[in-house]
Amino acid sequence: MKHCFFSIAFVCVVFAFAILSMSLPVGCSSMKPSGLILVRPHSSSPKLLDIRTQSASEIVCEFSQAVNVLALESVPVSEDNEELACATACESECVEDGKVVITLAEKTQIGQKYKMRGTVENSDKSSLSFEFFFLGCNDHRCNLVLSEIRDGYSSKKQECEFIEVYAVTSGNTAGLELYSANDGDEKIYRFPAIEVNAGDFITVHLRTLSENCVDELGGRFDLNAKINDTCRSSRDLFAEGTASHLGGDSDVILIRVSETKQILDAICYAKKSKIDAWKKKECDNACKSAYAAGVWDGESIESAFDADGFTMTHTIARQNLKALKKASFPYPNGATYWILTANRKEITPGKPNSTKSK
Repeated sequence: MKHCFFSIAFVCVVFAFAILSMSLPVGCSSMKPSGLILVRPHSSSPKLLDIRTQSASEIVCEFSQAVNVLALESVPVSEDNEELACATACESECVEDGKVVITLAEKTQIGQKYKMRGTVENSDKSSLSFEFFFLGCNDHRCNLVLSEIRDGYSSKKQECEFIEVYAVTSGNTAGLELYSANDGDEKIYRFPAIEVNAGDFITVHLRTLSENCVDELGGRFDLNAKINDTCRSSRDLFAEGTASHLGGDSDVILIRVSETKQILDAICYAKKSKIDAWKKKECDNACKSAYAAGVWDGESIESAFDADGFTMTHTIARQNLKALKKASFPYPNGATYWILTANRKEITPGKPNSTKSK
């Protein structure tokens, strides 16, 4: 009976305390937390926004918010992404909110493919694990300029469009690309990693017309002796596929740095008897960008080289290549430095350009 009395009393006390608690204002400063804990939702995990190689031993990563690096390592891989060695740890420094400079254990090899993987977290301990591939940075880049352009395709003669480039300085071609505003981004040609000497010509054939077309990446230049429009004394390269390239009536062709899209050289041309405005806005944009970069002497189609007569038997050929050896970048360029070659015999892929005009 006594035990029952104390149980009833205890229930009454608890009930009274509950009523009293309900009567007090929720925001009362005299109340201390008891049992109920309000938890903020975790902030979203950081996102990797940008990656760029800064040198042969440094990569810059930008995240959406300030991060703390928990782990970082890199490893060389094959084209099929098979790891070729043991991964090595990388050092890092957070230089700004969200900006991390990664220092590799060793300098990368030019053109070699690598995999970077790591984990970072923000101040709320929300983490992000990431993985990306990158190419060994070219810190010995050569200066290439456009030299000769041929449009048109002949299945009978097994000939196609080509772009010949000229090395003003010695160095490596890794990280450079050819862009046609008419073709767009899907047909960009990216150079492999090749060491070249000042004065070298390279002919990029914009189609692979047979299995006999072989990129000359080493020291032999006679691997395509049976292929038309190749040269035994200079290097020939081939773009993949058989699709058509370049704009017959008008185009803007650029040499750019693949990663930054910095423009290094340009040719703007148009058949002015047929058109008085760029057919594609990409050509207009590319021409303006070439002018802004200082590699073309005008920003509109009026400044373009007059390409009337530009066919398979008449190329557009640059005339100031020798003078570039004593010039500095950006190199002098504009419509007055180009000619339309006289005939098929004056087409010279891989050799000094003809001076005979149509």
